[in-house]
Amino acid sequence: MNDSLHIGSVDDVEVLERDECLRLLHDAGVGCIGLASAGAPELRPVNYLVDGGSLIIRTGEGQILEAARDRAAAAFLVHGADALEHTGWSVNVIGKLSHLPTNEETLALPLRPWASGVKDQFVELSVDRISGRRIPPGRGNR
Repeated sequence: MNDSLHIGSVDDVEVLERDECLRLLHDAGVGCIGLASAGAPELRPVNYLVDGGSLIIRTGEGQILEAARDRAAAAFLVHGADALEHTGWSVNVIGKLSHLPTNEETLALPLRPWASGVKDQFVELSVDRISGRRIPPGRGNR
């Protein structure tokens, strides 16, 4: 092994408490949802909001909606990084998807689609497991 290459150690990574994970999740607003597909896992960037103990995603017809109709398991990731300072954080959520009705309540949510097209469906991801990590300043790769 090359001793001149320092990748970092477990001591370089701060494990985040649940409350900090939820705060970061609440503040981010854009993340990636991971869905199982026939060939391999697929990631889709989405905007979302935190509503109680769940994530709400507004979508249209397609893979995300189909997974919600099937009540499929999904993973979700948000992260932030400062490439100059070698700092960053990530929060990972594991849960089940479900399809929400489109009604006055869901349409009133402050969640507007970024992509063009008809996005009049709502999907909920439960937060069954949540974990997070942070590389604080001065502790990344040196």
